[in-house]
Amino acid sequence: MFKHIQIPASFSLIEKGRVSLLLKEEYKNLLLAQGIDDLKTFLKKSSQTAHYLKGRTLHPSIPFEEGKRMVLRQYSHGGLLRPITGNLYLFGARSFRELALTEEIRSCGIPTIPSIGAIHHWIFFPFYQAYFLSLEVPFAVDLIRYFDGIGIHPSLENISSKRKTIRSVGLLIRQFHQAGFFHGDLQLKNILAAGDQLLLIDFDRSYRKPTLSAKERMKNLLRLNRSVEKWRRLGLPITRTDRWRFFLAYAGDDKKIRETMVKTLGSYSLRFLFYRLGWTVEKIVGSSKLRTPNSELSKKFPQRLDEETNVGNEKVIRSRNKS
Repeated sequence: MFKHIQIPASFSLIEKGRVSLLLKEEYKNLLLAQGIDDLKTFLKKSSQTAHYLKGRTLHPSIPFEEGKRMVLRQYSHGGLLRPITGNLYLFGARSFRELALTEEIRSCGIPTIPSIGAIHHWIFFPFYQAYFLSLEVPFAVDLIRYFDGIGIHPSLENISSKRKTIRSVGLLIRQFHQAGFFHGDLQLKNILAAGDQLLLIDFDRSYRKPTLSAKERMKNLLRLNRSVEKWRRLGLPITRTDRWRFFLAYAGDDKKIRETMVKTLGSYSLRFLFYRLGWTVEKIVGSSKLRTPNSELSKKFPQRLDEETNVGNEKVIRSRNKS
């Protein structure tokens, strides 16, 4: 079943009945002793000490070892399939593939979250559920929260920090692409800021090739640009200059990439009209709401930001909600 997946050197494959687990050697014995192979019981025992991080679904963050917390992310469908299939998948091994790719990305010096395991649970053949286990990164926030925290009228210090972060994002994505990786869903919520460090996350449906084509690189960048434009229209303080600062950092001295980017962005306007139409419909039906107190976003759209944010530290979220 998993013979086509290269198991990372520091992980072990454990099979128990209908459950298969890829666990990091460092944490394997501890996880098995805590009953990770029986997730329903494991989560029930951890319910009193868990808090939940919000993404497409709620991800429990559970006290783990010496002050660390483990985040358990269950895979679920989005879009039109979500009401029909929910969290069931047909064949494949999505969590195992993502874990293997995540470790490959880390081995290339590209910063990402610390992965500690993946779970493949057969429900009834050929349907399964999948889970990804990682360590929670304290005080990490996605770029939606980061830019919202900068605010519409930032101080000079925050302006400098914002420009530095935008440039760093451009350099990080360039490093990612130059190593041959394509991100399956490159958007603001899949880039984390943890202090001065940036992390790329969520590599489901991502892949690696010896060399990415210019078309593939532009496809990734346009996906990120759509994410930026969507949130900018909802009030996130990102300017056109900010976006060009990112593109220039990404392109660097590569004239060919610069020319390709200019050409691609020039032909992007017409296609972008269809996305804008979709966002307008979404806004009309009331699903584009934000919920982040004390921000311009939350004043206009109470509810959406917490729903779109999938990583962060609960103390940070609570303190913002109380202030």
